[in-house]
Amino acid sequence: MNPDFYSGVANSINICNDAVFKAVFTKNTTESRTALKSLLSAFLERELSVLDVMANEPAINDTRDRQIRFDISVRFNDGELANVEMTVNPKQFESLRFEYYTARLFVSQKIQGCGSTYRDLKPTYHLSFLGRNLYKDKEWLHRFVYYDPERMVKMGGRTEILTVELRKLKNLGEKLVEELDAQELWGLFMVYYREDKKSRIIQKIITMDDGIAAADQVMHGFTESELESLAAISRDKFDFDAREELYEMKLAARKRGRKEGLVEGRREGHAEGHAEGLAEGRAEAMKDTARKLKVLGIPLDQIIEVSGLPPELIEQL
Repeated sequence: MNPDFYSGVANSINICNDAVFKAVFTKNTTESRTALKSLLSAFLERELSVLDVMANEPAINDTRDRQIRFDISVRFNDGELANVEMTVNPKQFESLRFEYYTARLFVSQKIQGCGSTYRDLKPTYHLSFLGRNLYKDKEWLHRFVYYDPERMVKMGGRTEILTVELRKLKNLGEKLVEELDAQELWGLFMVYYREDKKSRIIQKIITMDDGIAAADQVMHGFTESELESLAAISRDKFDFDAREELYEMKLAARKRGRKEGLVEGRREGHAEGHAEGLAEGRAEAMKDTARKLKVLGIPLDQIIEVSGLPPELIEQL
């Protein structure tokens, strides 16, 4: 493979973009099914045969619908179920979301009827790849199950939630490629696919796993119209997420400003102190909001609109 050609294509698409992620693993091609089977077998730690794949398409204008949907729903040939997704910017409530909708997927199984019992319930999984760290420890892979934490006794063991924090995987860069297991190979493939400096490592990883090689083929096989569609989907999602982020931060800033202002006002013990405290609290809250929006790369005019701060003050933050 020509490294220059490889780098050019790699820079144009990013498998850590949820639209690309979904497109790679849900195409009705041998390469896409091979890639999905390899990915799920690696992280669920056993050989799997994928029977049905559904790419979920959340409604753009419904925030709640977007929050409950997942990129891919899978049913295996033995009846087991899985949700799979790429989440670039996980929210604070993401873990609760994982737990709730894994439970819903589990109880979606039909065991009514003569001869059916709870023993007929099939294992159900949720697998999320996260673009930002969600947990404070150094481990990049977490596997959650129901259990007694004091006696370390599991319950039925038929629901599992797996999370992969991709940023933490960069600590594996010092390991030799030959020393990596299947999970680590997939993780580094996702993390480094767009980085020119890592193209040699990526090419070596591709030669070590047939599923990863199949995913690479899918990405190199995108037509011009498919790439344009992926770009349009990504733009729409970015715009939606940016608006949602602005809205949430605006509400939080108002709430924090009122709370801080009231606390400060009570300390003063009279109307003047209350008013000053309220103003100071709101001002600090808006400054904090403006700082966060700058980090997110939000345009200056939008930051001014949300925070109400003058441009010269925002530039100093």
